[in-house]
This record gives sequence, C-alpha cells and structure tokens, in this order.
Amino acid sequence: MKLKSLLFLFCYGLPSLLFAQWKMVGKADYTWGPFHVYTIALYTETGEYQAGIRPLMLTIKFNKPVEGKSFAITLMKEMNSLNIEGFDKHKVLEDLQAIFPDLQPNDQLSYIAMENEGYFVLNDTVLNHNFDAAFSDAVIAIWLAENSNFSRLQKALLGDNNKNKTEKLPTDNPNIAPKKQENIDPKLDSETIIPLS
Repeated sequence: MKLKSLLFLFCYGLPSLLFAQWKMVGKADYTWGPFHVYTIALYTETGEYQAGIRPLMLTIKFNKPVEGKSFAITLMKEMNSLNIEGFDKHKVLEDLQAIFPDLQPNDQLSYIAMENEGYFVLNDTVLNHNFDAAFSDAVIAIWLAENSNFSRLQKALLGDNNKNKTEKLPTDNPNIAPKKQENIDPKLDSETIIPLS
C-alpha cells in the first residue's frame, strides 16, 4: 500500500508540487536562549496566506542539531497544548518517530499540505509517509493558530513586517537540495531536547 502511495505521489503529485511556483509569505528565526535553532518559512502559490489555503508549505531550516525522535515528541506536545483532535496521536507519533532521522545543521525539513493529505520532504527526499488533512491542519496550527505558542514568530510568518520595515523578506523559492559540505558547527548534547516554543 505504501509503495502504491509513493508511486502515485511520484507520478502525479510530486512533480507538480516540486516545480510549483512557491512564493514566500514570510519567515522567522526561532531562538532558544542564545541559540538560533531554526528558521521557518511559510509558502503558498500566491505569496499570501488565508486560513485553509492549499497547497501550503512550511519549511524549517535547522541551525542546530535536533534528534528526530525528540522533534516528533515536541510536535505532538505543541498539538496537545492547542487541544487539537481528529487523529490518533499515538499512531501519528509512532509514524513521525519512524520517519524522522536526526536533523543536522543546514537540513531543511518541509511539510507540504495539499487538499486531502500532506507529507514531509527532508532536503531532496520525500519521507515515506502520507498524512491526512486533519494532521496537516494540526501542523499548520502549531505556528499559525490564533492560540499558537509562537505568537512572536507568527507576524513575520504571515508577512507582517511593520515592526521592522527595513528588512525585506526574500520572495525566492525554497532551496530543496542535498547538503554540499560537512558541517563544522558544534553539536548540542544529543540528550538535550530543544523545545519549539
């Protein structure tokens, strides 16, 4: 069944989405203490965001290493804090922990939400699992819901630069490509769980 889903995605869905003219709505840096952990960007086909718009892409470019299993747990904790329902959270957590490798500096993890499903892309590799629309809504809500724990990132993600008019957001497409060089940044202890908020 997974093979059929992947074949369908590669034959029909993926080429159009990878070559879609993604336009950036906005981006924001997430820091934890003195550490720049990641930069997140929001993309749509129009460069504008409205609730429920699809397709939509959230892209996280990591600046620090993050253990994949811990990142999956953190996503689920954020969904729980928003009281999101509509899918089997235990099963989804298992799926996320199975597909997420440990994330390294310069890794780019994108979530592409389509009308009825969504999936993760790590650098240039589609991760082997499709998620339903309820999960897509939950991932988007982590950063964009009104009661999000990321209210300080939300304005920049939605393209509201009134606070800092001198900094223009780029409107280029995200770079989904393999890493080209070894990273020499120091790594955090692998036991450390870096919170998203």
